[in-house]
Amino acid sequence: MMQPEFKTALKKSLLLHVGFVLILVASNFAPSPSLQPTPVTATASAAPSAPIEAVAIDQQQYEQRVQQLREQREQAQRAEQQRIAELERRARAAEQARAEEEQRIRRLEQQRQQQDAAARQAAAAAAEARRQQQQETERARQAEQQRQQAEAEARAAAERRRQEQEAAQRAEAERQQREREAQLRAQQERELQERLERESQARQVARQRQTVTEVERFTAMIRDRIQQNLRVDERMRGRQCCINIRLASNGFVTNVSVVNGDQVVCDAAMRAVERAGTLPVSQDPDVFEQLRNINLTVIPEF
Repeated sequence: MMQPEFKTALKKSLLLHVGFVLILVASNFAPSPSLQPTPVTATASAAPSAPIEAVAIDQQQYEQRVQQLREQREQAQRAEQQRIAELERRARAAEQARAEEEQRIRRLEQQRQQQDAAARQAAAAAAEARRQQQQETERARQAEQQRQQAEAEARAAAERRRQEQEAAQRAEAERQQREREAQLRAQQERELQERLERESQARQVARQRQTVTEVERFTAMIRDRIQQNLRVDERMRGRQCCINIRLASNGFVTNVSVVNGDQVVCDAAMRAVERAGTLPVSQDPDVFEQLRNINLTVIPEF
């Protein structure tokens, strides 16, 4: 695309060239001044007294005229030569001007091309700069996006760790609480068990004491019943007999046997048991269990 300055210079150059060409053409076709001699007119004198002679231009005047014409012709030739030289000078000047103008135009064209190339390079550089800027912007955007994503992931990981730590702390606190509660329950159970055991032992001791007391009481009652049915005599004085008695739950004597002792006393004791038939027993199973099969020592009383 031609610049406005270049177009104006080109128009001026063309107009200048056309003008010089027209001047040259007009000069070549212009008529040169002719060196034709001035006509000499001979006149006859009417004076009758003048001698008859040819009327002519004086020789000196003629020569002067010829010299004048020669000088005029030479002057015209010099003028023509000068005109031609001037035209040639002008042509050379025009040619030089044309060459200079063409050179200037070439310089302008070269400058224009250089400017166009520089403009293209600048445009390409600008486009490359824009492309690089866009790439840099895109890289920066992606880097920012990656940074934000990394920060979000880091925050999420930190939140997960925090939640995991809180969950672990809660679990540990719950475990410790359960452990304390379990220890407390175990302690309470131990204390309860110990208390129950102590109470059971106390009851058992009391029961045993009561049972022993009951056994002793019913044993004494059985001994009294046997003593009531025992027939004594002097042979039994100072003697005794140990017998084994087995009882039913209602006190019925299911069996009686001699363990050891004096035979007389033993026989009398067995007959006394048979006569009693039923002996006193406790309805308490524990007491009865100790009375079911007992060894009883019979000492006759006088």
